[in-house]
Amino acid sequence: MKGLVRRRVLRTTQARGVYRVAGAERSWKQDLWVALLAGPPGTLASHQSAAALHGLLAAPSRPHVTVPRGTSGRFGGAVVHHAGMGAVDRGQFAEIEATGVARTIVDCAAVLGQGGMNSLVDAAFGKGLCTHRRVKDAWGRAGRVRGGALLEAALAPYAGGAEPGSVKAAHVLRRIYDWRLPMPVCEHTIHDAHGGFVAKVDFIWLPWWLILEYDGDEHHGPRRWGIDDRVQAELEALGHRLERADRFDLRPSSTRLYDRLSRVLLHPPAGPWRRTDLPPPNADHRAA
Repeated sequence: MKGLVRRRVLRTTQARGVYRVAGAERSWKQDLWVALLAGPPGTLASHQSAAALHGLLAAPSRPHVTVPRGTSGRFGGAVVHHAGMGAVDRGQFAEIEATGVARTIVDCAAVLGQGGMNSLVDAAFGKGLCTHRRVKDAWGRAGRVRGGALLEAALAPYAGGAEPGSVKAAHVLRRIYDWRLPMPVCEHTIHDAHGGFVAKVDFIWLPWWLILEYDGDEHHGPRRWGIDDRVQAELEALGHRLERADRFDLRPSSTRLYDRLSRVLLHPPAGPWRRTDLPPPNADHRAA
C-alpha cells in the first residue's frame, strides 16, 4: 500500500487507512464513501448527507455519518454522530447505506436552524417522500432529540394531515400557516352534481367554498391557460370562489395573497361566494 502511495497511484485521505485513486474526480459522494469506509460496521450516511442523497438539501462541506452507540467514531474527514438505528430507519439510497427520509428529518433538527428545517420538511412532503405521521413515528423511535422544538415547528403546517402536491405548494401551505389563517385541504377532487370529475385543486377551504391554485411555472405554461380558464368557469358555476397564487406571492414582501385570502377566511363561512356580500372573484389575478 505504501508503495502505491509513493508512486502516487493512491492518495491518502483524512481517514486513516482509506485511500483515493489518483486522478479520480473529487466529489461530495466520494468524501462520504471515505467516511463510510473509515467507520465501524453499521456506519451509515445521515443528517445533511442523507438529505442530499434524497435530493432534499445541498451536500454539506463535510460528510455526516452515524455510527452505532458504543463504537469508535474517531476518524477524520467527517462529522460523526452516535445513535441506535433499526432497520426501519435505514436503507440503500443511490447505492449508499443511509437513514430513511423520516429519520433524516428528525436527525437534522440537531444541526439545522428553523429556516433550514422548514425547507427540508417542505421539500420532503412536497415531493411525496414522507408524511407527518412517518416523521412522528421516526421521532418516537429516536427518542428525545436536540432541536425538538425546531422540528415541531417545521411539522406544524402538516399536523392536520395536509399533503401538498408539489414543493412550491408546500411553501404556500407554510405561508398560510404563518399567517394564522384556517388551514385548507390539499389535493381535493371536485365533482359536479352528477358525480362527474371537474378538477383536482391544490387547496380548498370547504366551509368557505374557497379554492386556491398555485400556478407553478412547470405545470402552467401557455398550453394550460385555456384549460384552466374553462375549469375555473365550471368551478365558479358550481358556486366555488377561486383564487390563484404564483411564485411572486412567495416573496416575503408580497401581501397580495394574504389580502385575497383573509378577506374571505376571516369572515364566518357562508357557503358559495355568490350567496354572500363578498365581491366576486377577479378573473385577472394580477390586476390587484
